[in-house]
Amino acid sequence: MARPKRTDTEALRSRMRTVALMQELARRVGADNPNQFAKWFDEQADAATQESGKWRHNFNGNRPLSTQQLNWLSKLSESLDAHAMYQDGPSNLWRAMWTDPRDLWTLCRTRLRDTCANLDSPVWLSDAPLSAAHPNDRCLGDMLREFEGELLLAEAYGVPLRLGHLTEAIALYRLYQFTNSIARINIDGGGIYRCVRMCTDNHAVRAELDVLGVYELVVSELAATEATHLAASPTYRASVSIAEADIDVYLQCPDILIRESQRWEALQFDWAP
Repeated sequence: MARPKRTDTEALRSRMRTVALMQELARRVGADNPNQFAKWFDEQADAATQESGKWRHNFNGNRPLSTQQLNWLSKLSESLDAHAMYQDGPSNLWRAMWTDPRDLWTLCRTRLRDTCANLDSPVWLSDAPLSAAHPNDRCLGDMLREFEGELLLAEAYGVPLRLGHLTEAIALYRLYQFTNSIARINIDGGGIYRCVRMCTDNHAVRAELDVLGVYELVVSELAATEATHLAASPTYRASVSIAEADIDVYLQCPDILIRESQRWEALQFDWAP
């Protein structure tokens, strides 16, 4: 899978930001299509955008939202900060995917010992980033292990996840890749991309991304990122243990090649089923 050019990457990210924001705003104001949204906007802003059909280009992602449009949308929508969602994404998803790796720590709830590993903990109901430091912080290896164990349980019992769990999976994935790129680390990373795909394939998370119109775009970018890491890092490629001929299958469905039983054995939990 070829690595996209920077200009292509920026355009894709603008498209994802724009489509997700417009779909979320439409849902909140009860608009089923761009025309209905334009009608709502014109009534709120005393404007005339419905006849021109200008919002349609934003809804399909062909035209990114301008600063002026974002200012208007933030002003008119009392229940949603348009600027914040455009930059950070739903449940901070864009931050997890694109922010500097050194800023990902605040997105990781599993780092808090004894309270946040369980995916049904109340702390997961909030999308607010955590503080940069906490006295009960886990180390990265423990976080990866605990989080993957909880996801495997959720997968086994068909538990619905939240978009915040995907945010955490991506943040942990990128933290692992960043750390592994600057120093050799004794942390099992063989299941971290599988964790990301467990979240995207979870029926509740997929439904939410589908409503926002970005499921395929998100999955495609995550697969391209993993392909890049496999090509760039021999140590990571070795930890995943995927043959060259199996890479395309692995990128789309890692659970086909990396079985649940393999991951339970690697994690070595006393309580594993």
